[in-house]
Amino acid sequence: MVRLSTSSSVAFSSAISLLTFGTVLLCAAWSPAGTITVDLAVEQGAMNHRANGYLVSIDPTQPSMDLILPLKPTSFRGNAGYVLYNYDRLKEAGVEEFQLTLGLVFHHLAQQIFDINRIGLDGNFAPWLAHVDHIIDQVIARKLSVLWDIYNEPDLAMLPMNENDRLKKGWQLAYQRIKQRIPGAVIVGPSVSRYRLLKPFLEWSQAHEVFPDVVAYHEYGDPSGAIAYVDDLRGYLTARGLARPISVNEILGQESWTIAGYTAGVVAAYERADILSAMRACWPDPQDTSRDNVENTCDNPTLDGLLYVDRQTKRPGWHIYQTYAEMQGMRVAATTDSPGLHALAALDKTSGTLRLLLGKYEDYSTEETRVILKNVGRVSFLRQGGMVHLCAEQIPDVGSGPLDAPVLTLDRDLPIVDEELTFTLPQFYHSDAYRVVLGPFENCQIRR
Repeated sequence: MVRLSTSSSVAFSSAISLLTFGTVLLCAAWSPAGTITVDLAVEQGAMNHRANGYLVSIDPTQPSMDLILPLKPTSFRGNAGYVLYNYDRLKEAGVEEFQLTLGLVFHHLAQQIFDINRIGLDGNFAPWLAHVDHIIDQVIARKLSVLWDIYNEPDLAMLPMNENDRLKKGWQLAYQRIKQRIPGAVIVGPSVSRYRLLKPFLEWSQAHEVFPDVVAYHEYGDPSGAIAYVDDLRGYLTARGLARPISVNEILGQESWTIAGYTAGVVAAYERADILSAMRACWPDPQDTSRDNVENTCDNPTLDGLLYVDRQTKRPGWHIYQTYAEMQGMRVAATTDSPGLHALAALDKTSGTLRLLLGKYEDYSTEETRVILKNVGRVSFLRQGGMVHLCAEQIPDVGSGPLDAPVLTLDRDLPIVDEELTFTLPQFYHSDAYRVVLGPFENCQIRR
C-alpha cells in the first residue's frame, strides 16, 4: 500500500432516482455496442472467490460482523500487528489465507512494522533478524497458519530493492530464517508496487535460490489489462521451469477505487484469472478528515473503504463484493464487445440460479446495454414453462458517497426463444455496476 494523505473533503452525493421498469427487447435489430454474451453451455471451472481479499482495514471490534460475514472474505494481508490482533475474528468470518508482512517503508513499533530502509545499516542485519524471529515466535506460540510476505513494496525504499544489495541480503536472510525455523513455510513476494518491476527481482532470487513460493505483485490499472499481466507472468515462470501460485496482493488504484463499475470490473477480471488471491488496497479517503484533516482507509475499520466514514453505512463497493460472494457454483463464459464493459457469470445448480456481476469503466457509449444468454434451454432448472424470472439491480456510481442498497430496475418473467434470452439493462451508465439474478422464482422479493 502507498500511504498518501489528502486534505480534501468532498461532499457525498446521493443515489439518483431510477425507473423501476426497463424495456425488454426480443428479436430486434441491435446496435453492436454494449453487448454482454453469456453462454450457459461453456463452463469454466468453479467459482473460487480468490479476488475477495482485504488489506489491514479492520480491528478486533469494528466493523461489526454483520457487515463482514455477507462478504465471505477469503484472504487477508497485513503487518504482524493487524494479523495477530485480528486472526481469530477473521478465521470466524471465513478467511483461509493470511499474508503476514514483515517489513514496510516506515517504522511502527506497536504494529510490529520494521522499516526496510534500516535493514543492514552499517552492515548490521541483527535488528532485522531479531524482528523476524520475534514474529516467528508469536506465530509458533499461537499455532497460526500464515504466508510470509517478507516486504511490502520494496521498490519504494529510499534505494529500490533491485538496486539495493542490503535489501536483497535482508530478503535472503529472512527467507532462510523462516524456512529454517518453520519447515514447509510459504514465502510470498516480492509484493512490488507495479508488475513492470517484478522480473528483475525474480531473476536475482532464482539465481540465489531464494525464489518466493507465491509470486506477488501489486497492480492498479484498467481491469481490461489485468489478465494480460497474469498470463505474461505464467508464461515467464513456465519458460524458467517454475510452477508458482500468483497473488496480486493489492488491487484497485487510488484514482479509481471508489468507482462502482471499476470495482466490479477488477473483481471480475481477477476471478477469471484463476489466481491464488487478490487483495483490495487501501487509500486516502476523500470523505474522511477526522484525524488532523487526514484519514486513510489503511488506518480505519472500513474494510478498505467499502464502508462509509461512519464505519457502518455501506458504499457501492460493499454491494459489489456481496454480489461477488453470492455467486456460487460454476463460472460460465461471459464476454463483452467493449474493453470498458466487464462481466462475470456463475451458474448455481444447487439453488437453480444464474448470477451476473457487471461493470462499466470509462465506457461512454450512449447505446443501451443488452445481455444475451445462450443455450438457456439446456439448463432446465432455470425456466418454468418456457419462462425465466429476471431480477436486475443497478449499483449506481455515487463516488465515495454511501449507498444503502442497489436499485431494483427489472422484476419480470422473460420467454426463452430459440434457446436464447435477451434483455436490456436500463440506465446502465458509464461507471455503474449491475447485479442480475435469473431463476425459477416468481418475483424478486422471493429471490431475496
